[in-house]
Amino acid sequence: MAIEERDEQIAAERSAPPTAPTEGKPDSEIGQRAPYRRALGLLRPYWRRLLAGALLLMVTNVVTLSMPLGLQQLIDQVFTHHDERLLNLVALGLLAVFVARSALDTVQNYLISSAGQRLTTDLRVRLFDRLSRLPLTYYDERRTGEILSRVTNDVTQIATLNDNVIPLAGQIVTLVGSIAIVLALNWRLTLITLVAVPPAAILVSILGRRIWSDSGEAQEALAQSTGVIDESLSSIRAVKAFARERYEVARFQRSMAEVLRVSLRRARWQAFVGPAVGLIGFGAVLLVIWFGGREVLAGRLTSGQLVAFIIYLMFVIGPLAALSGVFAQTQAAMAAAARAFAILDTPVDQTEASATLPDLPAARGRVTFEHVSFAYSPNRPVLRDVSFEATPGQVVALVGPSGAGKTTLLNVFLRLYERDGGRILVDGEDISAVNIGSLRGQIALVPQEPALFSGSVADNIRFGRLDATDAEIEAAAQAANAHEFIARLPQTYQTVVGDRGVKLSAGQRQRIAIARAILRNPRVLLLDEATAALDNVSEALVQEALTHLMADRTTLVVAHRLTTIQDADLILVLDHGEIVEQGRHDDLLASGGLYAQLYTRDVSEWESPAS
Repeated sequence: MAIEERDEQIAAERSAPPTAPTEGKPDSEIGQRAPYRRALGLLRPYWRRLLAGALLLMVTNVVTLSMPLGLQQLIDQVFTHHDERLLNLVALGLLAVFVARSALDTVQNYLISSAGQRLTTDLRVRLFDRLSRLPLTYYDERRTGEILSRVTNDVTQIATLNDNVIPLAGQIVTLVGSIAIVLALNWRLTLITLVAVPPAAILVSILGRRIWSDSGEAQEALAQSTGVIDESLSSIRAVKAFARERYEVARFQRSMAEVLRVSLRRARWQAFVGPAVGLIGFGAVLLVIWFGGREVLAGRLTSGQLVAFIIYLMFVIGPLAALSGVFAQTQAAMAAAARAFAILDTPVDQTEASATLPDLPAARGRVTFEHVSFAYSPNRPVLRDVSFEATPGQVVALVGPSGAGKTTLLNVFLRLYERDGGRILVDGEDISAVNIGSLRGQIALVPQEPALFSGSVADNIRFGRLDATDAEIEAAAQAANAHEFIARLPQTYQTVVGDRGVKLSAGQRQRIAIARAILRNPRVLLLDEATAALDNVSEALVQEALTHLMADRTTLVVAHRLTTIQDADLILVLDHGEIVEQGRHDDLLASGGLYAQLYTRDVSEWESPAS
């Protein structure tokens, strides 16, 4: 499928409402059976290639069906009349048939295979596009490895639909054509042949249900094992630091043992289908040989006709056995399609609907919370009736014990989660009434653990503004106190930082994150304990960079070290999701409340010899 067509399809999915709301349910519990019509609809964008492949397959099947008639002539005419000239003609004719079929098969196989590769690519893009727009609650309930398995393993399984649909049609043509020819040759032998069809069909139907169920279980078990790999490798430093390599291998081995158990059970059923159908078919062949031999002896059938009939009978048995294998693979593909559709049908983040809303005007930076409440789960509120206002250019610090709701407040402001009550305003505009992209475009977040990607230093800084020039990137790095260490890297700004920036120190990663925020040039800045994990030297460099970044911007700071926010214009003290104190540093200390307790403890910790 062309890139333009794929983009159109994704755009249609973005604008279309979900067909089956599934939020909050594991993918394995949603629709164990995907509708055949919808699953086959995945092949629709490639219909031209598939149609061309189907036409070529029909031609090759017709050629194949003509071959036994040539053998019949060889036996009945050449051998009976000892006609050497006719032997040469028949041999050359059969050679031409074989060559033509080989050429047609080559083109047909490429067309079908290329369609399958496009299906795999496009479906993975569609799934990733949907995953990128799902709410954070979707990821809160699932392991990353399981989601990766849906995009990789399940899509690979679904692609077998493409490999089977056209050959399935070809097998049906061969089956129907062979039956028609044997009817014309000898209807009595045909009746004997057809006794094999009903028991074979019943057998395939019964076993197909079992294969479907086992295929779903196998893919689910594989997703679990993928989750184990993802968890272990993403935390490999902790694994090695605690010498838990053998433990993790054993954990993965247990998960793979479950995959093997279910897969072997499915393999047993699949292994039984083909031979069982073949046994039924060969029983029919034996009857044909016995009855047909009697017909030849009685003079009602020629030897060539009997040979041709037996070959055509094999053409009937072959498709029946092949159909059983195709049916088993199709069941596995349908089970995988059900899980892929579960993702495509999951309602997207509510903020996606904001695309039709007006953009937030260029903000001055006045942020207002009015009676905001939020809970990750019912009856467990995290924010309770939070109200405050930050004026343009003001620094507002959020402090409080762990679990007080400080980071959650920033997440709700960014609309990473939707508040349950109240309003949040930017310059008087309700953020729920504006395009979410225009809101986030005027905000920059610097978290405690910056998210760096495995590309170069320049790529990571440019993530703040994708159209930035190299000169702008370097200027942002200088403002973030990052240029000096970047210049010492092997390829300076083109140095690859490794997975999650593993090749850099914590302070270096943080300064790159600050450079990214500076490049974004936001009106509102969110700092989530941006210096909490740094040593004193790194903290001084990062704090100086933050000072540049915070200039003339409204800043909300989640503070871990209270000594760093003494100069804040407003300090909000949260406890159990409520603002219990607010004011400036000196006033809060004088009041002797929770802030004074936290500050006294913080100072004593940093001044103690143990620190």
